Amino acid sequence: MSTEHTFFGVFTAVATPLFNGNPDLDRLQKHIRVLIQDGVDGLLINGTTGEGQSFDLCERAELVAAAREAAPNLKLMTGTGCASLKDTIVCTRTAFELGSDCVLIVPPFFFRCVTTKGLMEFFLQVFTEAVPKGKKALLYHLPQISGVPITFELLDRLQDKVGEKLGGVKDSSGDLNNLVGMCKRYPMMDIFAGIDDFQLDCLEAGGAGCISAESNILGVQSKKLEQTFLAGEDARPCQDLLARALVFLPYTSFSAAIKGLLAVRYHDDVWIEVRPPLEPLSRPDQEILVRQLRDLGLMPE
Repeated sequence: MSTEHTFFGVFTAVATPLFNGNPDLDRLQKHIRVLIQDGVDGLLINGTTGEGQSFDLCERAELVAAAREAAPNLKLMTGTGCASLKDTIVCTRTAFELGSDCVLIVPPFFFRCVTTKGLMEFFLQVFTEAVPKGKKALLYHLPQISGVPITFELLDRLQDKVGEKLGGVKDSSGDLNNLVGMCKRYPMMDIFAGIDDFQLDCLEAGGAGCISAESNILGVQSKKLEQTFLAGEDARPCQDLLARALVFLPYTSFSAAIKGLLAVRYHDDVWIEVRPPLEPLSRPDQEILVRQLRDLGLMPE
């Protein structure tokens, strides 16, 4: 891991608890305090796992403020991308005003047949109007969901225009070659793996670490992998264990699966709730997931 990285390590893509359809700020803050005890390096609020696109701008702002209050000394990243340019600008500006250290911006995701020129204009306006001097924004490469990739051409051209404000990329594409290529091509940027079982590959390629959904429940194990790597020891067994724990994909949604496990972690079924159109994890699927993790020694009885 390069000492030049501004943001690095294990960032938890924090799940957002709901109660009767609304964000539950008290449960969120309790969860964040547990994550601090787990030793994570930072938080991502309003990301994909956190159902960020399901919340309006006022709700997003409340979640950022609550997270900052619960973790005044932890690095705080906020997902601020929207389909609308103006909403993205407002959301980004608000996130910084509320104490976010950086933001993560998914590209506008409704119009999928857009050109690099069009994306450049979108991002230039966001960086110009909403990212303060001395602050950074990362871009979110999630083409299988957003339908709009973050290409090397876009990064090259945008870096020429906005300089150090372009902080890096979260690569959740699942394409290991793309992730490693980004780490090698942009060593001074903070390139994060968005897939938990690529955490070690990212570190080995000089990347910044992982923005991790699994660390909502396995933060201790994610940090152990990083610490083993930094100590110059073989971290592959740690990575293999985390990869075997990646048992969420067959289920309704990643967010629902994580929340189903958090309900067990906290003995609190309120955590099961998700906002439509997502569906909550079923009890039988929850039991399967818990048993799989317990068989790996990753969740106490």
